[in-house]
Amino acid sequence: MKKYIFLLLLAPTIILSQGISISGGSSQNNGTQLLTLGDGEYLPSKIQGRSSYIDLAYYQSVPLPIGYYILVIGAEYNITQTNHDFTESNLLYANYEETSEAIIPYISLRYRVLNIPNLFNAYASIGARAYLSSLGYSYVDNVFEDYNYEYNLLIPFFGAGVNLKTQYFNINPFINYQIDPIYFDDFSEIDANSLETAFEEAGIVTGIRFSIDF
Repeated sequence: MKKYIFLLLLAPTIILSQGISISGGSSQNNGTQLLTLGDGEYLPSKIQGRSSYIDLAYYQSVPLPIGYYILVIGAEYNITQTNHDFTESNLLYANYEETSEAIIPYISLRYRVLNIPNLFNAYASIGARAYLSSLGYSYVDNVFEDYNYEYNLLIPFFGAGVNLKTQYFNINPFINYQIDPIYFDDFSEIDANSLETAFEEAGIVTGIRFSIDF
């Protein structure tokens, strides 16, 4: 169902956009992970899995007498599947597969502070990301009943970044002052108290994005 919601979120950006950015990736995860058992005890688990994502965004430029603004609206879909194998470490534990899935719509308004056409620009921004997520566990040979957990969260932010670009390729390093995640079941649950608590736990995050533009 979430995959169909993701496509509906992206449809307006495909039809109406003046600028579209698309990016994605997939990677294999192999190795060993330590799982805590509590009281300072850990159990090694062999892991094998894959993480994949796709991101599509719509950019609308808004030149005004008081500056140049860019509205960014987009959504990301990502999924991670990881198999945990205890065969060699402890046969008392059942092997299982962990699946995390999320649709991440986001919106931001950027104010351009410096621009070199077709090469470089710097901006300040304000925006938010919402995570509509699920976490599921399924067990080998149905040893235990499958378990699924649904959760949603909202992350508002203030930030700054630069865009280094060629005709088709874009690199975007950024730094954000990010508000602590606000968890909710329904958007109506987010109130002034939730926002005040989130601001008390705010902090700095950094990152970089790569994309192909059309």
